[in-house]
Amino acid sequence: MKKMIVLAFAILSLASCKKFLAEQTQSDVVPKTTKDFGEILFTNGYPDRFTLLQPYIRMMDDDIQSYVGPFASGDEVTTTGNAPAFQWQPDFIDLCARAGGALKEKYNSWAIYYKLILGTNVALTYLDKSVGSEVEKATYKGEAYTLRAFYYFMLVNLYAAPYNDSTTTPEKSPGVPLKLDAGLTDQLPVRKSVKEVYQQITTDLDSAIYYLGATKADQKLYRISHVAVHLLASRVYLYMEQWDKSIEHADYVISYHPQLMELNGWGDPDARRKPIVGNGNVETIWYYGSMLESFPSGVAFAYGMSTDLGSKFEPNDLRSNVFYSIVPDNLRPYTAFPYSVVKLNMDQGNDANVNMGNSWRSAEAYLNRAEAYVQLYKTKGDANAAQEALNNLNTLRAKRFAPAQFVPWTLKPADQLLQMCRDERRRELFMEGTHRWMDLRRYGMPSIKHYYQPSKEVTQVFTLQKRDPQYVLPIPNDVLLRNPQITQNPQIGNLRQPD
Repeated sequence: MKKMIVLAFAILSLASCKKFLAEQTQSDVVPKTTKDFGEILFTNGYPDRFTLLQPYIRMMDDDIQSYVGPFASGDEVTTTGNAPAFQWQPDFIDLCARAGGALKEKYNSWAIYYKLILGTNVALTYLDKSVGSEVEKATYKGEAYTLRAFYYFMLVNLYAAPYNDSTTTPEKSPGVPLKLDAGLTDQLPVRKSVKEVYQQITTDLDSAIYYLGATKADQKLYRISHVAVHLLASRVYLYMEQWDKSIEHADYVISYHPQLMELNGWGDPDARRKPIVGNGNVETIWYYGSMLESFPSGVAFAYGMSTDLGSKFEPNDLRSNVFYSIVPDNLRPYTAFPYSVVKLNMDQGNDANVNMGNSWRSAEAYLNRAEAYVQLYKTKGDANAAQEALNNLNTLRAKRFAPAQFVPWTLKPADQLLQMCRDERRRELFMEGTHRWMDLRRYGMPSIKHYYQPSKEVTQVFTLQKRDPQYVLPIPNDVLLRNPQITQNPQIGNLRQPD
């Protein structure tokens, strides 16, 4: 198997797949069986516990804040390493690399995602001709289609305007190139429109739903399941503002995976063994990637949870004791932070398939469905939809308060209920994946202020303006150098200066 995986990496290093399968030495193990390609998919198409997808996003939304305290004071690298991302500088990738925030390749999400896409394409290209059962083939194909849909969804939401951008239409917005096979070509790829990319995403989701729905295989949580693909579909259609479809897919998720964690009594006997994100949580549908995704250089030393986010939690909300804790007054002289985030802490052993840092949770399905129902209430005046939205929000919130402290929400005007839903989404999903950053984009790209403290004596205010160009990330320079057909996204002309 090890030799086979080495050869798989040859494929993923842009060797011709046809040549690879045609030419081999006597000692090579050529993948032939369905299980072989399933292993190639898992090794090269899934993000493992060392894969950093977009760690810099943690520095860019309004859930993060710069702090100076006894452990950050005087440590210039700790404070400044990721400052270019925190300040939304136009070329933050190169600037962060030079400042010591991270290796440049760890900031190249474009390259990381396209490498993973190639892993899915290899599996999809050769699974049909492999030797194995039809159930195995269907399961692996369903996984590969879901993963490819997810990766293109992430790429188009990092490097292109939102699907619902009010100033244009998705068919006019440049998206990202589409690579849908494992072969080589001399033709340089060009950017497809946002609409074309989303059409491919939904096509892949349809294929994944067909294959995974046919088998409904009992998957490990670190592999894509039939429930996971419907959760992704619910998110995709929410971004596309196709409310009925988002509800339909959220319905499927909740019908198979309705579980929500009960925070009342969460710390008894050992909260470390009951993680919010990852294995061991009843809400987890899929988990993947690195625990370091949410802790780029400087986070936990110079950057932490923002006071703006902290102000959004109600006094009796148990998430303020489980997702994070307020630093007591007697410890404040020894730390820079008013909050200690424990949401991503995990103590689950050394299994390589366990210690991962991202997850899709059933809570999102309730939030997606609630938001879609609110939008139907807002656009159509449907009172039944408003009640359905409240049912979903109250179902989730009932698990986030002690029974004696929980007060169900009641009907409000549509705009107010939508804001309540968005605030609940922020409280529930903070520091998970890219939810907050991408939510801000589809909310209309509002203005954000970051207060940057390079020292105790200095506070600088950086402003991301409403609809700022930096809401669409710059394509890495090495991508542009290799392919002149790729056009750069609009950026501000000079370094962003403090207000």
